[in-house]
Amino acid sequence: MGLLVAACLLLAGCGGLPSSGPVVDGRALGEVLNEPVRVVAVGPLDGASQEAIVRGFLRAGEDTDETHATGQMFLAPQSLDLWRWSSEDVVVYDGDVTLRRIDADTIEVSASVLARLTPDGRYLEQPPGARETVTFGLTKVGGEWRLELPPEGFGLWLDIDQFNRVYTNRFVYYVSRGGRDLVPDSRWFPIGTRLATTLARAQLSAVPDYLSGAVTTGVPAGTRLAVNAVPVASGKAQVNLSSEALSADPAARAAMWAQLTKTLSQVSSVGSVSLAVDNTPLELPGGITSVASAADLGYDVVQRAFSDTALLRSGDTLRRIDPRYVPDIQPAKRPDLKPKGGDVAQIPDSWVDLALSDDGKQVAGVSTDRTLLSVWRSTDQPRRFSSFASSLTRPVYDTNGYLWVGGRDAAGRGRVFALDAVSSDPASAPKPVSVPWLGGRRVKALSVSPDGARVLVLNTDTNGRDDRLDLCGIVRATNGEPQSLSQPLQQAQSLTRIQAVTWIDAFSFALLGQVGAGDPMRPWLATVGAGVDGTRPGVGRLGAVPGAVAITTVGGPRGLLLVTSDKRVLARAGSNWPLIERGSDLLVPGG
Repeated sequence: MGLLVAACLLLAGCGGLPSSGPVVDGRALGEVLNEPVRVVAVGPLDGASQEAIVRGFLRAGEDTDETHATGQMFLAPQSLDLWRWSSEDVVVYDGDVTLRRIDADTIEVSASVLARLTPDGRYLEQPPGARETVTFGLTKVGGEWRLELPPEGFGLWLDIDQFNRVYTNRFVYYVSRGGRDLVPDSRWFPIGTRLATTLARAQLSAVPDYLSGAVTTGVPAGTRLAVNAVPVASGKAQVNLSSEALSADPAARAAMWAQLTKTLSQVSSVGSVSLAVDNTPLELPGGITSVASAADLGYDVVQRAFSDTALLRSGDTLRRIDPRYVPDIQPAKRPDLKPKGGDVAQIPDSWVDLALSDDGKQVAGVSTDRTLLSVWRSTDQPRRFSSFASSLTRPVYDTNGYLWVGGRDAAGRGRVFALDAVSSDPASAPKPVSVPWLGGRRVKALSVSPDGARVLVLNTDTNGRDDRLDLCGIVRATNGEPQSLSQPLQQAQSLTRIQAVTWIDAFSFALLGQVGAGDPMRPWLATVGAGVDGTRPGVGRLGAVPGAVAITTVGGPRGLLLVTSDKRVLARAGSNWPLIERGSDLLVPGG
């Protein structure tokens, strides 16, 4: 057996409830806390064959020993410096590796690749059918076979089970511009006793390119750990920073503290965070030297609101429905389905792809020929916008009161537009949002995150093929108006066709997609930066729904709702999608 996995579970005796100490927030329901699992590799056996040396070396990549000393035992002396296990990409593969002998001293290794993990912890799914190949040389050292790595170097290859044992998905937090909303950035880190140190070091890094201009950080440029460790004693993480941290003004210091507290609280042993500069403790106003929650400083993640009703469109009529598959049998617990003040009651059926504003008082839609955008309020005449684009997509509202829509300009180029939907200025109109990276591609759908700092852009080539889902930061003017989108970070690369997408919360989204052309359309759950391959909880495919064209949620992954091309409205019930209503559009605030 090539690996020994030692998971030590300690059961503490129950001594009753504590009678003293502070009251702090507990862990979020369903939060996954990966405790360190010690994975010990076994070195090469005497007389091992060439194939055994190759397989043993690949398995040794799972070793949680930070020196990877056992793995180095498989290598020829001249290859020790070529094993860059801490700085090269990690290849995450599915199934077994295939070995093919090239000659007496050379073996080619190949595998079906699910993803690559970049040195900064980005999990990049690979397209279906992707394979990775590497060629190893073998030579005798002291009478035993040892591996010669390629001259360009080699990182780690881990099968998906190994990867999930030794890496964990965690979030590094940045701050919305001009606000106190925490925006998560998904990364992957080795599980182990140094997780707090690794997370703190990541938090001190610059804002990533895909969020550039959309968020900020309270950490002054150049700040680093003064010592290469973040000790955790009696539940308190002690972060000792370099002198650059002293340049933070009081507001930036509070933001930096909130960011580090939110990020480090993902380590199960951390209950609070203290900061120091070159061993001198830092303080916040009031003499505060330790923070248990970012919320104590007024910073937190924006969650998508739950809705107990939705607006269903049948013909030209809008009415409220209970979107749950199993409504409460007690009348007192049933939602009020009577029209609310501000509800828009009718939309002519010549307008399609309707969207509902966050306050529920405004509806937007596009004409059937997709050249006109219209906005309705119950108290005003509809506002019509024409001649700014064609091939308009389903509009979507953000929490800042802007209405987003994709389309094509007069030259046929894909564009993104935003309209100040709360402005009373009769001259207001959709304005183009700069997206230089879009090039000649066309926008198929948009979905803005609950924090209003990020947008998912579903786009295709000029022929409507090659679907891509890109995550970008939204760069806004000081008044909140969208100005541009940052460089994209691609998501859901394992799907070849994507029909629609919606945010579930600040960390995850749901989409309609297919792996192959012959596969049925189905919903998928995805965590930002964690893929949709279904190899870990909270992500993966749900039951197939042929003909599904739209997806939204009234609350979390359990509140997902679908609309099909034949006007069926379906609600999620486990892996099934029972019929709850019939209609052409289902409107949820912000959805």
